[in-house]
Amino acid sequence: RIASQMPPGRRAEKPSLPETAPPSFMSTFSILRKGSVDATCGLIITLLSVVDVALLLVLSLSQTVASLFKGVTRSSSDLLLSRPSVVVVGGSFSGLWAQRALSDSYDVTLVDFKDYFEYTPGVLRLFVQPSWLSRLSGPLPRRRNKLVVGEVVAVHPTEIALRTADGEEAQIPFDYLLLGCGSSYAAAPVKASPREPDLPSRRRSWEEAAARLARASSVLIAGGGPVAVELAAEVLDAYPSVSVTLVTSGTSLCSGLPAAVGEATARWLELRGAALHYSSRVESVRPDSVTLVGGQVLSADIVYPCMGAPPASAPLEGSLASQLDERRRLRLTPQLQPAEQNGSPASGWSRVFGMGDVASLPAGELQLGHTAELNAHVAAENMRRSAAGRPLEEYPRGAVGCERSPRVFCVSLGPHDGVVAFNGLVLSGAVAAVTKRILEWTKVAACAERPVGVAFWKFGDAASAWLSMTVLPPPPPAPHEPKVILLFDGVCLLCSTFVHFLLDHNADQRIHFCALQSEPGKDILTRHGLPLDVSTVVLIDECGAHVRSSAALRTLRHCGAPYCFLYALAALPRPLRDFGYRMVAASRYRLFGKDDGSACRRMTKAMRARFLST
Repeated sequence: RIASQMPPGRRAEKPSLPETAPPSFMSTFSILRKGSVDATCGLIITLLSVVDVALLLVLSLSQTVASLFKGVTRSSSDLLLSRPSVVVVGGSFSGLWAQRALSDSYDVTLVDFKDYFEYTPGVLRLFVQPSWLSRLSGPLPRRRNKLVVGEVVAVHPTEIALRTADGEEAQIPFDYLLLGCGSSYAAAPVKASPREPDLPSRRRSWEEAAARLARASSVLIAGGGPVAVELAAEVLDAYPSVSVTLVTSGTSLCSGLPAAVGEATARWLELRGAALHYSSRVESVRPDSVTLVGGQVLSADIVYPCMGAPPASAPLEGSLASQLDERRRLRLTPQLQPAEQNGSPASGWSRVFGMGDVASLPAGELQLGHTAELNAHVAAENMRRSAAGRPLEEYPRGAVGCERSPRVFCVSLGPHDGVVAFNGLVLSGAVAAVTKRILEWTKVAACAERPVGVAFWKFGDAASAWLSMTVLPPPPPAPHEPKVILLFDGVCLLCSTFVHFLLDHNADQRIHFCALQSEPGKDILTRHGLPLDVSTVVLIDECGAHVRSSAALRTLRHCGAPYCFLYALAALPRPLRDFGYRMVAASRYRLFGKDDGSACRRMTKAMRARFLST
C-alpha cells in the first residue's frame, strides 16, 4: 500500500526476467546456489567447532598440568597483590575486546544493561527468522572478570553510577574507565534496550517484530545505508510478494562505502522488485507513513526508519557534557582520552578512554564493528601504558601501524547473497554470504572467549593490518586530506625520468615532488627523523615515511593500470626487494648519468605547483 504520488528522484521499476531464462531454470539454479551456500557454511563451521573442542581440551589439560606443578591454582602471594581496577562500559565489540585483552592482568568489571552479547550486524535476519537469535547471541563473559548488569546513568572521574534492573542505585569506583557505550536505533528492535535485560525478553521482542512483518503486504524503509539495504533484502528474500520501497536522500545506496557496493546492492534489490527513490529527503516518520520535504506523503503497512544510529551518550551529558560534539559523540584526543573543543586533553579525565559508536572518530572513519575493536586495541594498550607511566599511542597508528584504518564490511542480501569489501576490493555473490556467516560464528565464539574464535580474530586483525600496509591499502583520502610527497635525488637522471613518468601517470595528482638536496627536502627529512641519503627515494604518505623499494612501490599504486599492479610486489620480503633496489641505486650515475638540466620538459602551471620549493 504505497501512495500513488511519487517523490522527486529516480524510481526503479520492477524488471522482468529475460525471455531466454525460463522460471523453472532460474528456480532450479537458485535452489542449487542456496544449497551450496548452506553446505559450505555448515562444513566450515563444523570444522571450526571440532578445532574449538580440541583447543579447549588442550588448554584444559595444560592448565591442569600447570596447577599440579604449582601446587595450587593461585598462590597466596598472588592473592595479596592488589591489581588496578578497570571498569569497561558496554558489552559489545569494543567493550568485549578490551575485556579479553585486560582480564588477565587487571581486575576488570564489565558493565552492561543486559547479560548477553548480540551480533548486531546480523540481527536484521531476525525480522524474518527470529529463531536465528540463538546463533547470534550468547551470555556475556564472567570467567575472568566481574559482570554487573545495570544501566549506567552518570560518569565521574573516579566512579560510575548505575541503576540495576530492579531499580536500585549503585556506584562502582575505578582506577581506569573504558567507555564503549554503543548507540541506539530508531527502528526497533534493531538495538537492544534496557527493557530487554536477558535473552528471553529479547527473544520476545524479535518474535513480535517478525509476527508484525509477516502480516504486512507493504513495507517502506526510510534510509539508504547498509542497515536499510539489508533489511529490504531480508524482507524480499523471505516474502517475495511484499511491496518494498526505499527512500533515501542520497543519489545512491550505501553512499559511505565504495561505489561498487551501492551498484551491486541496487541491482539485487531492483531485480526483486524493490522501488528505490533517490534524492528524497524525509521530513517526518510515522508508524505507517513518511512525509517528505515538500509535503508529499508515502504510506505502507510498516515503516522502518533506518537513518543513522545516535550514540548512547546520555550518561555523559552531566560531567562530560562539554566534551561532546554536535552529534553528541565523545570528543577524543588521538590517544582516545576525552578532549576539549580545541583538541587538548580534558582536565581530570586522563584515566578515561572512549571507543566504539560513542566516540567521535577521525574524518573518514566508518562506525563499524571492526572499527570499534580497533579503538579498543589502542584504548586497552594506552591504559596499560598509563599504568606503567609510558608514552601513549595514537589512533589508528597504534592499532594498524599507519594513519588510516582498514575498511572491512559485509552487506548481506538475504541469507545466500551479499557484498563483502576490504578497502577497495569488492566481491559480491555467494562468497559474501559465506563470509558473513563465518564472521558471525567466529565473532560470537570470540565474545564467549572460546579459543577458536579468539584465535581467528587475532589472526584476522593482524592480517587486515598487514594487507592494508602492503597489498590492499585503504582508498585514497578525500582531496582536502594531506598530500603525498616524493623526495628524490635532484642530480640523478634516472630519478628525474621517474618523476616525469609520475607526472604523466598520477591521475589524481596527489603526489608532490621535492629534491632531497633542497632546503624543504632537508626539513621534511628532519621532521620524520631520516638522514640525508640520496641513494634512496623517500615517500611521505598517510602511513608515514617509506624508503627504497617500499617507497617506489607505494608510489606506483597512485598510477593507473597496469603500473599500479606492480604494487603487489610489496608482498615480497623487504630485504629481498631492497637488495635489488640497492644494486640499481649503487650504479645509477654510471648507467644512466646525471641530470645536467637538458632533460627538463615544458611544464604547465599545474605541474610546477606540484614541486615544493618553499
